[in-house]
Amino acid sequence: ALNGTALSEANFGGLLLPAANKPRSVDLYPIFHTGVPNLRPYQLATGKPAGNPLAAGKPFINNFLPNGGDMLRLNMAVPPTSRTDAKFSSLGLINAAVLGLTDPAYNTNMNLQLIPNMDGFPNGRRLEDDVTRIELQAVGGVVLAAIGLWYDDYTPGGSPVTPKLLSVLNYSTGIGANDVAFKTAFPYVQQPWAGTSPCAGTAPGTGLRSANNGNNNEFRGLDIPYSTVTSDSYLDLASPSLMMKASPNPTTDMSTIQYRVVAASKVQIMVYDVSGKQVAVLVQENKLPGLYTVKWNSKDVKSGSYFVAAAMNGKVQQNITIIKQ
Repeated sequence: ALNGTALSEANFGGLLLPAANKPRSVDLYPIFHTGVPNLRPYQLATGKPAGNPLAAGKPFINNFLPNGGDMLRLNMAVPPTSRTDAKFSSLGLINAAVLGLTDPAYNTNMNLQLIPNMDGFPNGRRLEDDVTRIELQAVGGVVLAAIGLWYDDYTPGGSPVTPKLLSVLNYSTGIGANDVAFKTAFPYVQQPWAGTSPCAGTAPGTGLRSANNGNNNEFRGLDIPYSTVTSDSYLDLASPSLMMKASPNPTTDMSTIQYRVVAASKVQIMVYDVSGKQVAVLVQENKLPGLYTVKWNSKDVKSGSYFVAAAMNGKVQQNITIIKQ
């Protein structure tokens, strides 16, 4: 029954159907490691006789590296699905399989078609794909169902869309969208959120060190040893006494830095370039508790990353990065 399929010994049976008592490989190994071979039975159940998942079905455009692939493989044979396409989905190849099985535009023939989201994970790498959900659905057996090996609550002659299949397809991680939009240009991903606890302070080797005062363990202009910033007694999770954020970021000229002072103190906010050179002193005065703003005009500095260090009573509370475009 396996002759002519990817599961035959002449093809990849030893890889995909290992000996008894070995980890499940028939679907998980090609999904997470090698890619899926475009051979029977790895074709959609569309067009397959009922009860015969080994038969030929509707083919997918897949990539397969039988000598061993990895999670970073990328299928360049599949054109990208437009983000404005009404059928675009963060469920990647899972959604493409659902369309191939249920959408009349694709489930009425066994031709090779460019189904939306065939470029999605794990066939490709798209920032929008809900990788965790796709992986958990794959482990739940949804791929085997897509090729015609239905869940065990399936009744011959009945609908393959059974309660068990629906429970896997409807599974959600509880996170349905990103908290910020992607950028419109490379590298597309947004800057990570800046930490607001003391343990998010600058670590050694970030370049924010003095170059002129003879002590390479001190911040320029602040004279604060790194041991003060990163000592075990200071690495707690309590809210800091001074918190700041910058907008817009990235910026082309002017950024507004908003900062909150919790207790009366001497506040210092300074800007450094990547070499550790101080390029601006924005605040250096006593402040009462409250919310403040200060502007940094970056029109006279070159494009790149700049670090803003905020200190209260001589102790660094937070560092953020501003990108000058």
